[in-house]
Amino acid sequence: MLHVNRIRLASLLLPVLLLAACGTPPQTPGEPRLRVQAQETEASAQRSLRQGDYPAAARKFAEAARLSQSMDDAQAAARNRLQQARAELAQGQAEAALELAAQVRDARLVVPALLLRVQANLALGRVDAARSLLNRLAPLCGAGCPERGSYWLLRARLAWIDGNVKAAQNDAEAAIPVLREQQEEREVANAWRLVAAARLQGGNTAGALDAAQAALEIDKQKAEPEKIVRDWLLIGDILRRAGKPEAKAAYLRARSVAQAAGLQELATIATEALAGEAR
Repeated sequence: MLHVNRIRLASLLLPVLLLAACGTPPQTPGEPRLRVQAQETEASAQRSLRQGDYPAAARKFAEAARLSQSMDDAQAAARNRLQQARAELAQGQAEAALELAAQVRDARLVVPALLLRVQANLALGRVDAARSLLNRLAPLCGAGCPERGSYWLLRARLAWIDGNVKAAQNDAEAAIPVLREQQEEREVANAWRLVAAARLQGGNTAGALDAAQAALEIDKQKAEPEKIVRDWLLIGDILRRAGKPEAKAAYLRARSVAQAAGLQELATIATEALAGEAR
């Protein structure tokens, strides 16, 4: 039963989306028309990314990269390709994200590009490739590394996959204050969700519930239906493990959100969980 629960919990852990935005240079008076067009396209892409319109963001970043390349601005082109990769990954196009991230050669973007390649490989189930890339990141993500929160969170995910629950919990908990300081709230929610699953696996249902509710609060603020459903499913699992009758209400919330958002696969998972409650 523990093995079955572990598989089920793993299905509730969303990929880390790594949506931290690379800065768009400010416009200055007298800029050439083409440079202004590239900057405006990139700014529009950033807005689409923040709003969760990932297909539009990917298209706009691709256009911004093309415009930048046409001016021989290699740094801006690389920045936009990496952002396009993030948008592709966020909409489930892991192969496209991997291909784009592998094209990024700018030395200033090495760490975020490697992080995204780790994430894309995990999304594709290529655990060994992800681990190899993460090992390359280890000497690059020390105390001064701006992306160290994302690095720790990915390390936590790999520890979880390897069955090292305690290491997964420790790394995810260590990532949270760093990600919060960087205002990476989506990744904070991902970290809390992993902490909740790890605590539940370790039998700490009270701590698991606190962590899952922290993730839910953020995901509701961000208005992300799929994550909200997964949070409620995880809360239902925690309550069921604790023998609480409120588990049924949590699964019902998960199903109602999933149905309203058109997330049929998650609605089916919630229905199956409810059937388990009825037995």
